[in-house]
Amino acid sequence: MEVIFTDIIDIECDICPQVDFKEVLSVADYVSIHIPFGGGEPLIGKNEIDMMKDGVFIINCARGGIVDEDALVDAIESGKVKGAALDVFAVEPLQNERLLQCEKISLTPHIGAATAEAQARIGDNIVDIIKEVL
Repeated sequence: MEVIFTDIIDIECDICPQVDFKEVLSVADYVSIHIPFGGGEPLIGKNEIDMMKDGVFIINCARGGIVDEDALVDAIESGKVKGAALDVFAVEPLQNERLLQCEKISLTPHIGAATAEAQARIGDNIVDIIKEVL
């Protein structure tokens, strides 16, 4: 598999090339999203999906709202997108019936913070907050 990526800053990477966002969309067989999201317009909507190859897979385990959920289901139903995997949703807990009923989307709960390492960090943060208050 050839791996490419895009970022808003130039990053030195000896393993895989950094390319323009539109190039990622136009050549990738799998689009995996790993960015923060502060709300607003989705990064991946109908226009971005239209730029993608037919049969693409979309993976979003970053933040809900990054992918326009209805545009994704529309693209799967039309055959443009072959499938998707999501563990984050625009509204959590998941309420979008179209996502729930789409058999070509793998839906899992967002449990990234449930790892032992994440729980330890959360505990450390809570202790720091309590120390500051007291």
